[in-house]
Amino acid sequence: MIVLVVSSIVLGLSIAAPVGPINIEIMRRGLAFGFWPAFCVGLGGMSSDLLLMAAMFFGIGVFLTWTWVQVALMLIGCLVLVHAGWTSLRSKEEWRLEEGRERRGHKGEALLSYIRGMIIAGTNPMNLLFWISIYGSVLSGALQEENMFRSFIISSMVFLGIGLWNANLAFFVHFGRYVVHSRLLKWIQGVASLVLIYYGLKFGWIGISTLFKNFPT
Repeated sequence: MIVLVVSSIVLGLSIAAPVGPINIEIMRRGLAFGFWPAFCVGLGGMSSDLLLMAAMFFGIGVFLTWTWVQVALMLIGCLVLVHAGWTSLRSKEEWRLEEGRERRGHKGEALLSYIRGMIIAGTNPMNLLFWISIYGSVLSGALQEENMFRSFIISSMVFLGIGLWNANLAFFVHFGRYVVHSRLLKWIQGVASLVLIYYGLKFGWIGISTLFKNFPT
C-alpha cells in the first residue's frame, strides 16, 4: 500500500512539474499579485484535472478522443494563452513590492486566476494526453481487478501530488519576489508572457494541423 501511495503521488508530481503553461501562469501571477492568486491558478488547474479524472473514472473520457473536441479545446487554449501573454506584455505597471501588496488585496484577482488556470489546464494537449493515456491505463488496470478502493487511492494520491507541486511553486515564487530586484521581476514577467504566447500559438498550430489532417478539404 505504501508503494502504491508513493508511486501515485510521484505520478501526480510528474504531470505537474514539467515546465508548461500552467506553471508559467502560476509564476507570472505570483510575481505580480502574490501567493493567493498564484495558488488559485493551481486550484483552477486542479479543478480541470478533477473533471478529467472523473471522466476517466466513470468511463466517459472517450469523448476527449474525438477530433473535433480536441481541436476546439486547443483553439480555446490558444486564445486564452495569447490574450494573457499579450495583455501582460502591454502592461505599463511598475513591479514594486509596495504595489504588489496593494494588488494582493484585489478580490477579483483570485477568481480570475482560478478561471484562467482551469481553462489553461483543460485545454492543454499534453494534459489531455496524460489523462487519456497514462492515467487511463493505470486506472483501467485497477478497475479490471475490480478493486474500487485501489482506484480511489490512485486517483486521490495523483491529485495530492499535483496539489503539492502547485502549492510549493506558488509559495516559492511569492517569497522569491522579495529577494529579486524590481527590474529583474519585470524582465522575468516579460519572458513568462512570451512563453505563454508561445504555448498559445503552439496550441493553435496543433489544433489547426489536426483539423486539416483529419478533415481535408
